[in-house]
Amino acid sequence: MNTKHLPENIVDDRGTLACRDAGLPATRRQLAHVEPEHLRALDRISIEGLEVFANHGVFPEENALGQKFVVSVTFYTDTRRAGETDDLSASIHYGEAAHAIDEFMRAHTFKLIEAAAEGVADMLLGRYPSAYGVRVKLEKPWAPVGLPLGSVSVEIERTRA
Repeated sequence: MNTKHLPENIVDDRGTLACRDAGLPATRRQLAHVEPEHLRALDRISIEGLEVFANHGVFPEENALGQKFVVSVTFYTDTRRAGETDDLSASIHYGEAAHAIDEFMRAHTFKLIEAAAEGVADMLLGRYPSAYGVRVKLEKPWAPVGLPLGSVSVEIERTRA
C-alpha cells in the first residue's frame, strides 16, 4: 500500500510553521485553522466605521425604507510578505473588501443584525483565503426602540473552519 505522509516539520521563509514535537500544528490542514485565542498573535487589517444604507430589520418598514448601518471589520492575517515586498497582491485589499461588504449588505435582507453579521463574516472568509479569521461589528444607529440611543450593535469573531 502506497500512502503519502506529510513531513514531521513544515518550514517556510518565516521559519518552522509546524512541528509535532514542539506542540505546533502538525499538518497543513491544521495550519489552515486557527483557534480563536490564537488570533491575537496574528497581524490585523481593519476597516472602521463603513457606512452602508441597507434594508435589514424585523419590522416591514425597515425592510421597505432601509436605514444606515455601520460596519467595522478586522481581518486576522499575516502581513509580513506584503510588508517586505510592498506588493498589494500579498495582502488583503481593504478597498475591495469595503466594496464587497457594501454590496453584500445591499444585496441581502436579514431580520436580525446577528444574521447580517454572520453573513458578512462568512462572505469575507470565503472571499479572502489569507484571512485566518475575522471580527465583524455591525451597528444599527437608528434602531427603532422608542428611546434615544447612540446605536445598538452586535460583534462576532469567526475563524476559518
